[in-house]
Amino acid sequence: MFDLDDFATDDNSFDYQSGPYIPEASDCMRCGLCLSLCPTYKLVQIEEESPRSRIRTIDKIINDKGNLTAEELGHLNNCTQCRACETICPSQMAYGQLFDQAREKLLSSQTTKPGTHFLAPLGFKLIEYKKLFSMLTVLLAGYQKSGLATLVRKTRLLHLLKLDKAEALLPEVTIQTLTDHYYPTAQGFRGTVALFTGCIGEHFDQKTLLASIKVLNAIGFTVLIPKMQGCCGALHQHQGQSQIADQLAINNINVFNTLAIDTIIYTASACGLMLKEYELKDSLAVDKFNVPLLDITEFLCMHWPEGLQLNNTALSGKSVAVHEPCSQRNVSKVSENKHQYVYSLLGKIPGFKVLPLPDNQTCCGAGGIHCLTHPEIAEPLRTIKLDHFQESKADYLVTTNIGCSLHLKSGLALKNASISSNKASTLNKVYHPVSLIAELIKPT
Repeated sequence: MFDLDDFATDDNSFDYQSGPYIPEASDCMRCGLCLSLCPTYKLVQIEEESPRSRIRTIDKIINDKGNLTAEELGHLNNCTQCRACETICPSQMAYGQLFDQAREKLLSSQTTKPGTHFLAPLGFKLIEYKKLFSMLTVLLAGYQKSGLATLVRKTRLLHLLKLDKAEALLPEVTIQTLTDHYYPTAQGFRGTVALFTGCIGEHFDQKTLLASIKVLNAIGFTVLIPKMQGCCGALHQHQGQSQIADQLAINNINVFNTLAIDTIIYTASACGLMLKEYELKDSLAVDKFNVPLLDITEFLCMHWPEGLQLNNTALSGKSVAVHEPCSQRNVSKVSENKHQYVYSLLGKIPGFKVLPLPDNQTCCGAGGIHCLTHPEIAEPLRTIKLDHFQESKADYLVTTNIGCSLHLKSGLALKNASISSNKASTLNKVYHPVSLIAELIKPT
């Protein structure tokens, strides 16, 4: 008989000196505790869509235990990789890393690249090479501003090309870049930080980056944005392309380690998780980051000056629901309780009610590219989240991950299109918490 205490540690954390404890996939106790947290199991209530069933498939792949069936592979690929199962597993199963190992082994035995769409290989290349992606953004901006987008949506072209889901996620594209820029503070100088922009942040979420710069400058920090930084590598890592992920990691480490900075700051929780997991990669033959790596909300809470006043007139009597991304909530061994800083930061707004979105432990379905490859799973999960948001009667919805944000925004857009215009105005936008804070900074 197993004693669950035999599998527990005092602090439920990784030992960064020796690396993470990764049990063999066959070590799963089959206890079923993970069923209560798995989003796909909660949707369909069948054993094949559970973590313990997927662990059997992963064990089969990694340890060459027989032929893999198409059905087994399908259930494995349905996983959103939220890693909620890791938070409750008494065996401390490193599900995410085992999943990545299985994907890598599968990829090495196949001639096709990850992804179910014929344009998937191109998408991965665009993420790898920032210059190519910047060129694409010019075309996308022209597509949006010329009116072509409105015309194309009235046809079946996007559906026929299987681009309708991706196009629905597309935010307003910004052509201008922020990289290779220096943003000095006009306040009493307290230090210099570097901002990680990721692969799409500059063009798809520049508002959040500019808000981060504004708030950091306001509390006395100069901001650097190095030009040669690139994608964090998370998408490649989770699709089995670990060698490319390692190359991206090495580039980022080399770029940021040449800077005279005090801290590296990220705004997207999924990127931050990947950046932190560089420390767990034995395959990287380079030093790790030589300065602390912090989420923007954590950094602001740590360094918030007592004298900084917020103009809360616009938010007085309002409320906000906090969506906690899986990358910030579930992977506790790497980012223990980081989601709590969001509440602390928003709590600095006088008269502003901050509350957690109900059922925060369940994935919203975004899962990197999962919302594109598996909309039949991602969209019902998103609907549950947005229903909770409406039931909360909150005025705003915030999240710290760009993937979750784009996914939730596209769902709100669909709701807006299905109701009358006067009701649509009551469905508020999705924000990054730092964007709300930036709007309330009093001019000096």
